[in-house]
Amino acid sequence: MNQHRSGMALLVVMVIVALVALAAYGFNQQMTDAYRSSQLQVERAQARLTAMSAIEALRSSLERARGERLTWHRDAPEKFTAVPIEQDSGATAEDDSQWAFSVLSASDALDAGNQTESLRGWRFGLTNESAKINLRVLGEWERAEPGQAMKTLMNLPGMDSDLAHALLRAYDINVTTPTIANSLSDRLGAFESESATDMGGISSGSSSAGDNDAAESTRQWAMRWTGGDWDQNYQLDSLEVSLLGETTGGRASTSQPSESDASTGELPLAWRDYLTFDSGQKNESLTGQPRVFLNGSDLPKLHQDLLAIWPADWANFVIAVRQFGIQSNSSSNSGNSVISADQWIPDFAYEGTTMIGSSLELMEASVQVRQTNETPISLRSPFSDSSGDRENFIRGLVDDVTVSLSPVIAGQIDVMEAPRPVLLGIPSMTAEIADQIMERRGSRTGSISPAGSGASRATIAWLLVENVVDLPTFIQLQPWITVGGDCYHAQIVAFRDPLTPTFRCTVTLDGSAPNVAIRNFRQWDAWGKGFSIDDLRGDYISQ
Repeated sequence: MNQHRSGMALLVVMVIVALVALAAYGFNQQMTDAYRSSQLQVERAQARLTAMSAIEALRSSLERARGERLTWHRDAPEKFTAVPIEQDSGATAEDDSQWAFSVLSASDALDAGNQTESLRGWRFGLTNESAKINLRVLGEWERAEPGQAMKTLMNLPGMDSDLAHALLRAYDINVTTPTIANSLSDRLGAFESESATDMGGISSGSSSAGDNDAAESTRQWAMRWTGGDWDQNYQLDSLEVSLLGETTGGRASTSQPSESDASTGELPLAWRDYLTFDSGQKNESLTGQPRVFLNGSDLPKLHQDLLAIWPADWANFVIAVRQFGIQSNSSSNSGNSVISADQWIPDFAYEGTTMIGSSLELMEASVQVRQTNETPISLRSPFSDSSGDRENFIRGLVDDVTVSLSPVIAGQIDVMEAPRPVLLGIPSMTAEIADQIMERRGSRTGSISPAGSGASRATIAWLLVENVVDLPTFIQLQPWITVGGDCYHAQIVAFRDPLTPTFRCTVTLDGSAPNVAIRNFRQWDAWGKGFSIDDLRGDYISQ
């Protein structure tokens, strides 16, 4: 009997020990899970802060004068590849304990010489939004040349007339075809942020045929805007290809094959690479100085401002044009002495009644100057080929001065980076001029020299200097074209090692706004890393 009781006591003790052990194990597991969860949250916060640091670094770069960063966004990919946060510690991105970030963007026609980047569909660096058509200025283009807005949109790959009319209607540009315009205009704001979730979040519960048509047209627009690349990694996986085929009725349009294991061998053909809602630049010169407004009413101040940047004869001639206007070719100079502008002293008793439509009107011009109780004289333009300083004065006319009072000029197209469909959409642009621009600029490497150097393509002056266009055509193109820009778009991926959470986002940085504004910030973590750690570290660059 005692032995039986002893056995039961031992059994009870064993059960109690087992229960205590299980409780201890459960408590330990809970603590471990809590630690791992808290550690995961810490790592996610660190990844996000790393990406925010990247954005601040890019904002700092954009604060420099435009002439100092014309090619900063693409010519040195190593500056955007696996950039370590603690750069002073001597650590590198290959160290798994080091947080780093990479800045990526879609490859484009200018990457055609780099086969690896072209095949991958992406590169290290940022996208210049001025290489795209700004939808917000299509109305201005239409007013300048009726029919231009429709022509511009129809140059885009895969564009059809229904969507083009709808897009124009959304921006109140004269369109008489109703089609799907009303429904698209209601949803267009959702597309500005390039959010796949916003673009695809269309209700399909309506039984109305009109609502179904509107939803379908919106899906078409969203699919073509992204090219089917919903996860924003610049390549298509099998699911994206399937969805693209369903939406386009089996007419999915993609570009050349990709070497990425995550891809099906196709790259997206996306309108987001041709269109933008944010592009522009400050009305400043390459050195970051505000351009002198030629049509100011205070002529003494205008003369003083011009003398600060130009020789006296250049400044004097501008004052003469403002006071007396440009002499027409039919006017006679008989009996009038002809002198150079540096021999003439402005008389500010005369008001500036003439407005200058384009600074280039000053080239090869002459002015008949009235003088009190004296015979009128004619001033020769110092902006003449006979001066022997053609490149310098053309650069000065397009970069130092302006006829616009706006502090920001929106929508000008960067002729050094825009793809051919975008160039063809510019008012007054012809296919022949676009082809010459594409051929002359060739590879971007070395094609833009720093401001102030010889043979520079840092301004649009090179189109006239190199005789790509004649002067009348250049005057027509001048309001719509530029070199460089102040708005850039990029994807930023913060990472540490293959097992640690990453933070992936896209953002547009608007350097034309005070303090460099952040626009269209979107987080893409829900769609996965998008890129392998080896790719983010740029391992393929050194291969």
